[in-house]
Amino acid sequence: MDINENRTDEKFELTYKPESSTFSGNQLKIIPTKPNYEPSTEQQKEVIKYLATEFSENEIRSILMKNIEFIDSGENFESVRCNHCGQKIEIENWQEAMDKAYQNSFADLTFLTPCCHKQTCLNDLEYEMPSGFSKYIIELINPNIKDNQKADLIKNLNEILGQDMELIWAHY
Repeated sequence: MDINENRTDEKFELTYKPESSTFSGNQLKIIPTKPNYEPSTEQQKEVIKYLATEFSENEIRSILMKNIEFIDSGENFESVRCNHCGQKIEIENWQEAMDKAYQNSFADLTFLTPCCHKQTCLNDLEYEMPSGFSKYIIELINPNIKDNQKADLIKNLNEILGQDMELIWAHY
């Protein structure tokens, strides 16, 4: 199995790219529920090896970034709701909070909700379609995953990484 490594000041990336891989704009992004989580290089290699056995025809990337980033769902993004009261948060209010958090590289994700005026975290808001914040991301390019495979995928990644992981479906 050929795994390419790329290290810069901003990120460390491992890539498995079979010759038969294609890119259609669909990605499965898998991130830890804790934005600051940093796996070891060995754990990242284990992730690539595991996923390459399950998805041998797909490009797979394991990326550890220097800073936390917003991991979005691309064109799948619909709306944001308060995790306390369920009210829809206007995009302008959310964008203002995002801009503020971006100024410190998303190190502080705290946010006062405009609806119920409660302190929360941008990562805890309810994103329709799911999105989140992370320093670490696993990307599967153009995967064909059936609903009954998702639970095993998450379970196995949780075990390899010792961390709870979540799925973000993105389209670009």
